[in-house]
Amino acid sequence: MKKSNRINIKIISLIIFLLVLLFPNYIYSIQKNNNLPSELIVGGELLQLNIKSDKLIIKVQEDRKLKIKNQDLVEKIEGNVLKRILNKTSITDITRKDILNIRLNMNDDDEIKITVLRNGEKQTFKLNKEDLNPSYFIEEVPFSASLTYINPIDKSFGAVGHNIEFTQNSNIILESGNIFLCNSKQIKQSNGNEVGNMYGEKIYGSQGTINKINDFGVKGKIIGEKITNKQIYKLGKKEKVKQGIAQLLIQEEIGKVKKAYEIKITKVNKQNKPSIHGFEFEVIDKKFIENYGGIVQGMSGCPIIQDGKIIGALSHVICKDPRCGIGVYIQWMMEE
Repeated sequence: MKKSNRINIKIISLIIFLLVLLFPNYIYSIQKNNNLPSELIVGGELLQLNIKSDKLIIKVQEDRKLKIKNQDLVEKIEGNVLKRILNKTSITDITRKDILNIRLNMNDDDEIKITVLRNGEKQTFKLNKEDLNPSYFIEEVPFSASLTYINPIDKSFGAVGHNIEFTQNSNIILESGNIFLCNSKQIKQSNGNEVGNMYGEKIYGSQGTINKINDFGVKGKIIGEKITNKQIYKLGKKEKVKQGIAQLLIQEEIGKVKKAYEIKITKVNKQNKPSIHGFEFEVIDKKFIENYGGIVQGMSGCPIIQDGKIIGALSHVICKDPRCGIGVYIQWMMEE
């Protein structure tokens, strides 16, 4: 009998080894699922994300005739004026405070040489006092999106529902920063030709710190107390998502009840590995179309509810028809 038990243990161990070897993603997914909470505080609040950069960033209007361009990263500043001010011929690791100091001490006929990183290449230009306007230089990148969830156990949060990318410099941001609530929304409606947007004024202090940015959005930890509308929903499994009616949640006014707009899930993608293209949907709520024209920029991250459970978040709008969008499964947002 003892010999039989030893044989059974060996067989079970062999089976487990083969499962891990043949289906590592599946086993890994099971482990992750076991660590997920059963309930979440749902979001829908419009956020301003201030994402840090390790270099000073240029932010100028595209129509201005300047040598420096939007999203340039400042690598170095040099010139005789620096010798007079700082007793140096050049500086790197430049802050906005340095720009203010240099400009304040420049004469009207002084020039500096500035080296920027643009599309992966370094370029150097001469700037006069007028061109070295401190308002053109920022240390954080502002980005508008929506909160998806807060984990009630550890106060971790997820937002946005997709990666944050910049066309000219892919390495413009770090995986750190702060999130702020916004109020007084300004809305440019979507139409058949273009996707609209919404944004608001930043209010209160930081409500959370960012510690991760990837293809599934932004993660971090809630530190403030101003997110007061804490509706709790059960966590919906991706395997249970189905075609049919669901709701898109939006916090239209801070402190008020979240608005649930009706959508229709038209396609469900069965997935064994993480992807942001979880399911497709169409907004069928007439009031939503009246208010927004269609999905607008800034709604990314808004939670999606089906059968009383949070199943995912708005990830992308389909540009040729802004009434239609793509959702990412909540499990992938939380696991990755």
